[in-house]
Amino acid sequence: MLVPKKRKGLLIAIAVILLELIAGMQTYLSQLILPIMAAEFGSQDYYGLVMGVASVASMVGLPVGAALLQRFRLPRLLLVLTAFLCAGAIISATSPNIGIYLIGQFIRGLSASCLAMASLGAVALGLSGRARQLTLAFSSASWVVASIVGPTYAAWATQLFSWRWAMLIYLPLLIAARFVVALNLDGKQTTRKAPIPFAQVLVLSVAVTLTVLPVAGALRGLCIAGGVALLLRASVALLPRGTFTAQVPRKRALAGMFFLTGAYFAANELVGLTAHDLYHAQVGTLGWILLAGGLTWAVMGVLCGIRPAGSPRSYRLRSGVGVALIALGAAAMVGMCIGISGTANATTVILVLWAVCGLGMGATYVDTLNIFFDEPAVDDGISMEQIAGASVMVESLSQAMFVPLTASTVAMGFSGGEPNATFYGLAWLFVLAGSVVAWMYLHATGPQVGAETR
Repeated sequence: MLVPKKRKGLLIAIAVILLELIAGMQTYLSQLILPIMAAEFGSQDYYGLVMGVASVASMVGLPVGAALLQRFRLPRLLLVLTAFLCAGAIISATSPNIGIYLIGQFIRGLSASCLAMASLGAVALGLSGRARQLTLAFSSASWVVASIVGPTYAAWATQLFSWRWAMLIYLPLLIAARFVVALNLDGKQTTRKAPIPFAQVLVLSVAVTLTVLPVAGALRGLCIAGGVALLLRASVALLPRGTFTAQVPRKRALAGMFFLTGAYFAANELVGLTAHDLYHAQVGTLGWILLAGGLTWAVMGVLCGIRPAGSPRSYRLRSGVGVALIALGAAAMVGMCIGISGTANATTVILVLWAVCGLGMGATYVDTLNIFFDEPAVDDGISMEQIAGASVMVESLSQAMFVPLTASTVAMGFSGGEPNATFYGLAWLFVLAGSVVAWMYLHATGPQVGAETR
């Protein structure tokens, strides 16, 4: 029979894995309901603003969550933040217009980001040793399940009820899991340093806001250009010195990951918008499209995690093919949007293309992460603590730049009330350009331990 301490650890582990699964489901849910919600409100020209609010809330939540961990006990903090997250979801789900929806999304996103910081503290405080390692491993693996359950739940709930109910039905399960974690935590409070200082968060927030401002004409182009320039400058300041310029394997891998994740996660949002707005995909079809891409990434990622690239040559081959698949998918989407290729069975073509992009991401992502934690053959001046922080930050920064940029580009096509496919093609062109730049960085890197002799 389990002793109380082991029972508590088991309950925390199960709840943390369940919460990671729910987080994956929420990601797919947000993707699926965005074009449906925007169509209901007649607010497709606010796509960029919706993405911008989510990005700003996520960034602000990181230092706020770290500050809250230093002031309040973790169990109470988890419950209060969960209440705010649910309140944000309820506000968005019951919103009569896009303005109220955005307020709810900001509250929800801020709470979720703070909870991400607090959840790390829960794992550190409630688990130890092998139990902690296994919990983190199974949490990552839960995304394989989420890639199936997430789109299925989102499509089922939205089609059977509505996008509003889809945002609410799963909340009791989320609350129950949070209660299990909070009620089984004990011991000394732990704190974490914020990965992004408040001053830089302010710069990033201004930059994202400039990128997504719903102004008209040439002013919009100037705002987007200014926002992207600020985001690039902030990225250079926050990542290790020389990330984008030094001929050093781990720094080139960081730079490659910046453009890889930026391009892919932008495409991750664009694929649903394109299928729904240009090709009138219904809820069930959108669910299948999202499932195809998520599942192929998850499965390929697991396979590459089991058999990682063992030499620079094998890494270059694997990542080269992976990035080429993403670029191929983006190029085909550009062609579809501007009319180079036909539109017969377009949603089926989009499903196949997105599955191919998922395979490419799965073939590249895990091996690139592994490079970050390889011991360099020559000291590159990056400590293990710095590379751990940079590996998380690089994805947040790239998403903050690419996702609102591409969403704003699409939104510009709705100035006349109907979607302009040219703007969708331009957005996919940004994805294509990002994947090409990612390849330019990644082809010159690879595992450092054992080099070519493995």
